[in-house]
Amino acid sequence: MRLASLFVLGLSLALPTAPALAETGAASIAKPAKLASSAVTAALASSAAHHSSEGGVAVSDLPQLHSADKKFMSGAYAVAGPNHDSFTGEGYPVNEFMVFLSGGVTLTSADGTVLEVKAGDSVSIPKGWLGKWDSNGYEKFYVVYDPEKPVE
Repeated sequence: MRLASLFVLGLSLALPTAPALAETGAASIAKPAKLASSAVTAALASSAAHHSSEGGVAVSDLPQLHSADKKFMSGAYAVAGPNHDSFTGEGYPVNEFMVFLSGGVTLTSADGTVLEVKAGDSVSIPKGWLGKWDSNGYEKFYVVYDPEKPVE
């Protein structure tokens, strides 16, 4: 497996490079990729993560695995402050499963149903969900899937 070694805040991390494959003679075989929950904060702050800003709030994304057809992706994601989004029209863009490691989110469905998701909780949002996403910041593991097109 090709690994990018990283030393952050006294933690030694071995992050798989994309794709997480090992060379074995004439063929390549897929290997599992691990990111321990205890190492997420440091990994998201590292240069291995993609860093951006949404509405003046820092966002970090550390994709871990992308399927060959690009329709499945998993990784870790963090938003450092308040973020709010409304999903109307076609709704939520992908099927997503999340496990919140810190912070949380309030999901208000179009019918008024409110779901509070906190650190330690998991939640699944189906593609096409209509509603509002409100958060004061969080870290999460995520898995996204879209059978119709590649996910980024």
